[in-house]
Amino acid sequence: MHSAHAACLGLAALAMLSCSSVAPVKVSAGDQCFRCRRYIRDERVAAEAIDGNRFVSRFRGPGCMAKYLASHPDDRSTLYVTDYTTGQMIAPARALYVPEVVDRNTNEIDYRAYRDSADAAAFATEVHATPIVWNAVLEEAR
Repeated sequence: MHSAHAACLGLAALAMLSCSSVAPVKVSAGDQCFRCRRYIRDERVAAEAIDGNRFVSRFRGPGCMAKYLASHPDDRSTLYVTDYTTGQMIAPARALYVPEVVDRNTNEIDYRAYRDSADAAAFATEVHATPIVWNAVLEEAR
């Protein structure tokens, strides 16, 4: 009887954990960036952070999110970036980042995130850049 009770408690705990996992929320063109308040033009480069209260902060790109995190080092949100090739949200550490000019008037740079290293290398060759990892994007933001 005691082991059955313990098993039920274990299953209940697992059920609660599975319900509390954080999943990415779709970012759409026209959403507003949480950091710079500009509109997100291309959802294929968007990023997001979901905090412990499940508040979703959307960002125009990985670089914009990295700048936000640099000024808020205690933020422990779950982070996602969009894989440029597939449009799927992935963890930032799983991607390679290629810088691209997003505004020709100001020469503002942000990053495209790629899960596949061949895709990152192909775009990097096209724009004469070198793919970097997430920690390097964070360092650039500081």
